Amino acid sequence: MKRCLIIINPSSGKHIIQNKLDRIIGQLTLQNIVEHFEIFYTEKKDDAYYKTRDCDENQYDFIMSVGGDGTLNEVISGMVDSHKKIPLCILAAGTVNDFANYLNIPNSVNGIVEMIKNFNVISSDVGKINNQYFINVAAAGMFSDISFVVSKEEKKKFGPLAYYFKGMTQLPQQLSTNLHLNVTVDNESFEEDAYIFAITNTNRVGGFDGIIPFADINDGKLDLVIVKRCSVTDLIALIKDYRFGKHDKSPFIHYVQGQHIHITCDQDLTMDIDGEEGTHLPIDVHTLQKSIQLLLLIASLLSSLSIPDSLDDTVFWSF
Repeated sequence: MKRCLIIINPSSGKHIIQNKLDRIIGQLTLQNIVEHFEIFYTEKKDDAYYKTRDCDENQYDFIMSVGGDGTLNEVISGMVDSHKKIPLCILAAGTVNDFANYLNIPNSVNGIVEMIKNFNVISSDVGKINNQYFINVAAAGMFSDISFVVSKEEKKKFGPLAYYFKGMTQLPQQLSTNLHLNVTVDNESFEEDAYIFAITNTNRVGGFDGIIPFADINDGKLDLVIVKRCSVTDLIALIKDYRFGKHDKSPFIHYVQGQHIHITCDQDLTMDIDGEEGTHLPIDVHTLQKSIQLLLLIASLLSSLSIPDSLDDTVFWSF
């Protein structure tokens, strides 16, 4: 029988998620899967990070993160900083839950119980940006600050739609975004005028699936996508291309993969790191290969396997 440390953000879902967690704990106990639970409730920012970093991993067989992408980021950051290798189980309870949805992690009581019972583990890369970490995305530019300016009250009332409503109210000023980027990916350098850029570990960003064509959590690479400056008409055409899965062929996208990314900009920008306000540019980013272990269901595992590697170590798509 296993021992589990549960780290829960009580502001995520509150009564609904607590009820689900109680049922999960009950089933794991009744089925003799887990014999001991330690439950830690966060009260403020970084509580999840310090609890994960400072806990004795010899006391547990796995850690469960209960919350959104921000809570997950803190837990993973604590695991990386303390070099913990015990598996992480994710119970998604945030507004968007990009990373959990990318992995098709179950959200039902039976699904979570089955996942822990089977205990299938995969390795995942983590991105390091300056002195911070990200498991899903680091972005800056147009609309990238929406995730940390939307209030908790708005997210509670509207769910994921809160981000879209906020974005629409800022549309005129967001369309005026003009970033001049100087980029180096591994040993290749280029410049670009852009609306937004994102460095990702998965293909799911801001609730949108399939944005990054070749992103993979265990390929040892990070994916940089830049939306170039263009007219509003061209931007609308790009959005249409995304809806039909053709945006990777757009002349307004610059896509590159690599292990080390350095970006400077002519503006002082704050990075969105896994949905939270993060470091400022310039940024130095690299991948920490297979640095954490994740629990997945077999079905989820099969769906998240690497796309056949048709790319070299560093690949540039500039149309």
